[in-house]
Amino acid sequence: MSLATEVQLSLSVKYPTNLVGLITGDKWLNSKRESDGAEGLWRIHDGLYDVSDFISSHPGGPSWLEMTKGTDITEAFEAHHVNLVAEKTLQKYYVRKALAPRNSPFTFEEDGFYRTLKRNIRPILKTVPKSTIRATDLVIDALVVGTFLTAICASKFMSLAFACVCAFLLTFTTIAAHNYFHKRDNFRMYYFNLCLMDFRGWRISHALSHHLFPNTIYDLEMITWETLVPYFPVKKSFAFKCKACVTAVILWVTVYFISYAFKVYTIIKTQKMYLSDLIPFTLPLAMYLINTANPLAAVKMWLLIVTVASFIFGVIGFSAAHHHPDAFHEGDAPRAKKLDWAIHQLDTTYDRYKVTGNSFLVLTTFGDHALHHIFPTLDHGALKYLYPVFEKTMKEFGLGHQMRSQTEMFIGQFRQLARDTPHVLPAGSRN
Repeated sequence: MSLATEVQLSLSVKYPTNLVGLITGDKWLNSKRESDGAEGLWRIHDGLYDVSDFISSHPGGPSWLEMTKGTDITEAFEAHHVNLVAEKTLQKYYVRKALAPRNSPFTFEEDGFYRTLKRNIRPILKTVPKSTIRATDLVIDALVVGTFLTAICASKFMSLAFACVCAFLLTFTTIAAHNYFHKRDNFRMYYFNLCLMDFRGWRISHALSHHLFPNTIYDLEMITWETLVPYFPVKKSFAFKCKACVTAVILWVTVYFISYAFKVYTIIKTQKMYLSDLIPFTLPLAMYLINTANPLAAVKMWLLIVTVASFIFGVIGFSAAHHHPDAFHEGDAPRAKKLDWAIHQLDTTYDRYKVTGNSFLVLTTFGDHALHHIFPTLDHGALKYLYPVFEKTMKEFGLGHQMRSQTEMFIGQFRQLARDTPHVLPAGSRN
């Protein structure tokens, strides 16, 4: 099934160029460079900026800036900066106005929903207890310790029970670590690599692509798997729908291994390898050191843990927020051709009843997902303090917070895989 011929554009301005074959993060960025009109600089709204000096004077700072040179980073800039400091600093790096119009349907009007919400939450953020972030740090650190301890016990006693507990802890660690790779470089973001995942690649595919353009043709997490698990509402035969549902389950089991295969491919292609690429092997190393008498058994136990953990991650991740049939997917009727960016986030995101309000589940199962998409750099623990203002602002704009049960979301992903008819009514007018 061809992405370029089957998906009906309803919101995106035009198809990404040259996104064929194996789609890596670098290929996605190169595609944006060809269509964003950034002219070799950094584009924000209709202005071109040269932030090379800023990057060189802030080592270890916003590393995503360097990789996005030559692209339009408007959505990333808006989403990553809640206060006004960055906007004021940006003026020092202004070069000139861009020649071409923006290749994006999203707006950030001063009196629009997103900028209004930003203004409304700024005073609230000043009141968030500092202990909130410390508590989040303690939780993920405890998860890492628990992962290693249960892995060692699984290897020492050849225990399937310890292996299963370790698999859950490993997946919870992975999901919780995603809270950290949206932030400035920090050591906890490397926890994401424990399970064979690659946080460098995910910073592109997840933070810069999926988070900013969810469920559109520019969502790399959608188009990477489109021929296998087509969540877009395109024509599908009954056999293809059945195959897609089976394939989705297979992906759950193998997603960790596939992720590292992408990493190896990137290493070979770019001839660049980082110490962080070896982090996934610290877990089997610890298991081997405790069971040197039977190293093969330790490796088998590690592979079992990673496989079970991958399945758990797949079950949670694929049904966490976006793939309910009521959510907007490219091809559905949009609210408008030019749409407030945060309203699009609401149209493509669902939260779950029993997860919202539970700090541990929010951190470890992609909870408070709408607010996280709108303010990705804020610590997960701080999001709960924003709900009163969030709900008040939504009410002012006639918007709603979409909620479903976990069961509805789990079943919904398969319903979306089977959905081949685009919605003719936009979100907000179908109920």
